[in-house]
Amino acid sequence: MEQFISRITRLTLTATATACLALTASACDSSTGAPAPAHTSTRASAKPSPRPTATPALDRQAALNLIRHYSQVNNQANARDDARLLDTVENDALFAMSVGGYKQDSGTPAKDRKPYKPWSYDVATARLYIPTFLPGTPRWFAAGLTQTGTRHQSLVVFAQQSDRSWQMVLAPDLDGMPLPDIALDAQGYATAVAADGSATPGFDAGKLRTGITDIFATGGKNSGAQFFTPTPASKRQTGIHDKDLNRLGKKGTTAFAAANNVWNTAYGLKTTGGGAVLLFAHTHTQTDTLAPGWQLTAGPETRAWLGRTPRTAVTDTFVCNDAALIPTPTAKAQLLGYGCELTAADGPPAAPMMRM
Repeated sequence: MEQFISRITRLTLTATATACLALTASACDSSTGAPAPAHTSTRASAKPSPRPTATPALDRQAALNLIRHYSQVNNQANARDDARLLDTVENDALFAMSVGGYKQDSGTPAKDRKPYKPWSYDVATARLYIPTFLPGTPRWFAAGLTQTGTRHQSLVVFAQQSDRSWQMVLAPDLDGMPLPDIALDAQGYATAVAADGSATPGFDAGKLRTGITDIFATGGKNSGAQFFTPTPASKRQTGIHDKDLNRLGKKGTTAFAAANNVWNTAYGLKTTGGGAVLLFAHTHTQTDTLAPGWQLTAGPETRAWLGRTPRTAVTDTFVCNDAALIPTPTAKAQLLGYGCELTAADGPPAAPMMRM
């Protein structure tokens, strides 16, 4: 939640005589209406089909109009936590995060909530990265956007849906990092690259998800260090690990882990240096387990899911949007930015405590 015809040509055949209405293997003599002798000396040669042409996902003005429309509808939906309305402009991981935010709001009495402040993307400064696609290829585009009146910058993705509508699906914050240098052709269009490692092994969002989870879980001692070089964004993730791992002290333990991530579509853009920017989502959990004799009562963040029933353990599930730069196919990735939202919380109820 941002606050942040084919044309089929019909040939009409006009016959010169009734006998010509039936098309057979032999030709028709137009002077008599009788079948003409078959010609065996020549054979028609089929022309090769033209190669499919890649075309832009959409034009620039249409992209800017989508960004304006998103800001307007997002504000209307956020003002009243209207998930149905938001569903007309958001999808996939970003929508799941927004709905999680709405759910979290429901656990706080209306009188205690901060007034909603409308916002918008500054379309005048938008940097559009519109790839070209062959027919039948899923279409999407990215944009570097700043919230009006701030330096708060995001790298967002809009994807065309099966009903041909366009919806925003990712919007990772860039944590103060500059926009990457996306390669543009002479017409100003970007180049999409496969982000699943199928074309270039180094451009693999699945691998990066594993590394990010390791940064949360271990501070990046394993695959986090293997796949990423430190950036302000990854250091912020390491800081979350360091701060939360022992925050319960003798009262319990905290552990981070990967969770089932159902939003596996990732997006890649070629950079000027031959690398790529990958935009994707990941899901992780944070589990607090209380030591015997201790129990936890949900705070405002998780009350909508847990109520006020004391728990012996609580598992929070977070869905996150991530942006990573891979300077070259063989280089380590740089986490440009990310954003997470609580989307679920669960835990076993505590047994009633004995009173003396």
